[in-house]
Amino acid sequence: MIMAANQTEAQVKNTAERVTAQGHDALRTAQDNVQNVSRQVFDATERFTRSFNLSKEDAERFAEQSRRNLDAVTRCGTVLGQGFQDASRHWLEFGQRQFQRNLTALNRLAQARTLQEFAAIQSEVVRDGLEDFVKDGKGIAETSLKHAEEAGRIFTSEIKPTTRASTRPN
Repeated sequence: MIMAANQTEAQVKNTAERVTAQGHDALRTAQDNVQNVSRQVFDATERFTRSFNLSKEDAERFAEQSRRNLDAVTRCGTVLGQGFQDASRHWLEFGQRQFQRNLTALNRLAQARTLQEFAAIQSEVVRDGLEDFVKDGKGIAETSLKHAEEAGRIFTSEIKPTTRASTRPN
């Protein structure tokens, strides 16, 4: 039983490493895609300003606004991608801890001598498992919220002030 547990633990760690590597790859791909979109939008903005014969000042202002907006989107994507990676890592760690707790619980259940003792151990294991799930879930939610708030601050601090500064009264 211990050998099977060690093999399963090794498989869980291997899976966690693969998921983490895939998360890094996905984050790099997302960042590359955002950079490509940023370049395309910048080029489109330049074509737009030329086609409408905007003044050099207006063209520079719109180009700067576009650059800041796209920079904010890029940073937001990075923050959210990191948040996704953190949440995934926490869930994998939770799975590893839960697996170990389940092995311990099975050993305790196997040592029960009476039906009453078995039922008491089983109810304790269920209660502890649910308590751990809630605790770990809360931690994951807090981490996710932290990343979402950080992403929101990026937009609040970058996009809205830039938009207000770029609108001028007629």
